[in-house]
Amino acid sequence: MKHSAKYLLILIGMLSQVSSVMAAPSKAGLAALPPYCEARKNAGSESFRSWRSSMGGDFNHIHHYCNGLDLLNRARGSYSSKNSEMLSAVVREFDYVLSHASPGFYMRSEILMNRGVALSMMKRNGEAVSNLLKSIELDAKQPRAYMTLADVYDKMKNRGKALETVTDGLRHNPDTKSLQRRYTELGGKLPYPAPIEPVPAEAPETKPDEAVVAAPPANPVAPPEDTSATLTPAAQPVEPPKIGSPTNPYCRFCPD
Repeated sequence: MKHSAKYLLILIGMLSQVSSVMAAPSKAGLAALPPYCEARKNAGSESFRSWRSSMGGDFNHIHHYCNGLDLLNRARGSYSSKNSEMLSAVVREFDYVLSHASPGFYMRSEILMNRGVALSMMKRNGEAVSNLLKSIELDAKQPRAYMTLADVYDKMKNRGKALETVTDGLRHNPDTKSLQRRYTELGGKLPYPAPIEPVPAEAPETKPDEAVVAAPPANPVAPPEDTSATLTPAAQPVEPPKIGSPTNPYCRFCPD
């Protein structure tokens, strides 16, 4: 009977620990989470309807991701023996969303990144690297995924791979200060890596048999009118009247 009571107390203690680990985010904890987490708790509110419209059916599962983020924040700020339990719970919560959300859910890259963060804190480096690489594959605009991956490689004594990771991160996120700082810390040489430029769109080709027709001018000018046919011919000089006699026309009073 004494043994049964002892085991019961142990079981109650274990359940209370699990309960404290899995507790919903506090008011302060909720304030540190993305806005959709609070919206998910307020069914029927305007913010709830707005986020559900944005995420679609995947919004139904997002509270598991929110719980995981809250546990991850708590694990970062705690050095107690519960850290391992909290991080294990983080992974479970993230796994729930990854397995229930649609394959094309736009937050999948972010969830994988934070799953990699939790695994790196648990020193499960191989799994962490796999998650972080998949996160980057889905979305190269995740600076923190590159940072965490580089840190994992550095802890694994692979400094060259860490620098290669940060270099690739800067090519996709050239203005990220944390990546720039980590690049120099790992021995990267200035200038920073050239960013990946978007490929310009090609101009459409003109087919040889397509005639190019010039558009008519907006205000066509009429050609000058030919008025040569209507011009009055130049007047012929008028011969002055003859005076005088036939033998001397210039002498008015001379005799014939």
